[in-house]
Amino acid sequence: MRVELLCTGDELVTGLITDTNSPWFEARLFELGVKVERILLVGDVRPDITQALLEVASRADVALVSGGLGPTMDDFTLECAAAAAGVPMVEDPRALEWLRERYAKRNVSISAGALRMARVPQGAEVVRNPVGSAPLVIMRLGRCRLFFVPGVPREYMALAEGEVLPRIRAALESDPERVYLAFRLLKTVGIAESMLDAKVAPLVPQHPQVVFGFRTHAPENHLKLMATASTQAEANAALAAAEVASRQVLGTAIFGADGEEYAPVMAKLLTRAGATLSLAESCTGGLIAQQLTSVAGSSTFFIGGAVSYSEKMKMAWVGVPAEVLARHTAVSRETAVAMAEGVRAACGTTYALSVTGYAGPTGGTPEDPVGTVYSALAAEGRPTHCERFSLTGDRDRVRLFAAISALELLRQRLLAGSSAP
Repeated sequence: MRVELLCTGDELVTGLITDTNSPWFEARLFELGVKVERILLVGDVRPDITQALLEVASRADVALVSGGLGPTMDDFTLECAAAAAGVPMVEDPRALEWLRERYAKRNVSISAGALRMARVPQGAEVVRNPVGSAPLVIMRLGRCRLFFVPGVPREYMALAEGEVLPRIRAALESDPERVYLAFRLLKTVGIAESMLDAKVAPLVPQHPQVVFGFRTHAPENHLKLMATASTQAEANAALAAAEVASRQVLGTAIFGADGEEYAPVMAKLLTRAGATLSLAESCTGGLIAQQLTSVAGSSTFFIGGAVSYSEKMKMAWVGVPAEVLARHTAVSRETAVAMAEGVRAACGTTYALSVTGYAGPTGGTPEDPVGTVYSALAAEGRPTHCERFSLTGDRDRVRLFAAISALELLRQRLLAGSSAP
């Protein structure tokens, strides 16, 4: 089944609002094993909407069309649908009755504009809107079945969930040529997209039923695995085999799958280990603490930390010796080690992380240019481990990657357990 989405409205093509409906519907549809093939955004221009409807109908089996069903003069999507189908607009008695009932319950006089919401293309089916005024309108254009819903998210979701998706599900169940899908999103950090591609490339010919795809969501890179088969069991089996192979190749670079997020994964690891953490942040400005404390219950493992931005505060708050700063500067391996050890001693935690570096756009030295970051991991009863990172991009990107690089020191240590160096 080929499904396309058509979203209408000047507000969508001028940047006034962002289309949040389509991603929601895409996800719900994918749960049925159907991937949306195309999404079109069209402004409030009659010829453009009419042409878009004809184009979508020529390609798709099902189309969800949103927007332009309201009471105002720029709500003419259904008029364009009638023009595309070559039929007149007619007043639907049931839609008119629903409108009168709704306005009467709200003790509001029904206007001429509101009455327009009862007019639909001749031959179309109408379904009552449980949370709004404009009904769901269903019509055929060639081989394509079009569902017209309001663009207001609350109404869109109510009608899509209650009426559109069940009809699509029924059509799928009766289709003897149905193709079943299974999907997994493997999330990685610390590995570039090109390297991720290179590592899994040998797996592609070994798993012909699976499409390997990639997505960058900085600082993460994601591997998309989508299996297709004639039965759901076969698709699930093909996906499982590809996932096992991918995990073997990528190892601990994978931190989670599907809806898992990095900070909650870190929280689970720390909680499972019964460990506590403190932080000494300089160039990241508290970004690591912000990420970790976004997780409910983070107080069980996160004790506290310091944003020790200046040399004065590095000495006063996290105990960096003055001679270390004088000899090695604030951005150095020695300072990062002293920061981590100092904050761990002050907070009495199992682990401590420190970050110091040049986020830019100014600063840096010939030896340590902008983008250089030192991060150290101090642990109870273990030698302090420090890494130097050379990061690229603007200030925000350097800070973002500095935070994840520091957290990766800890995640890898937690995964390795007592065998870590």
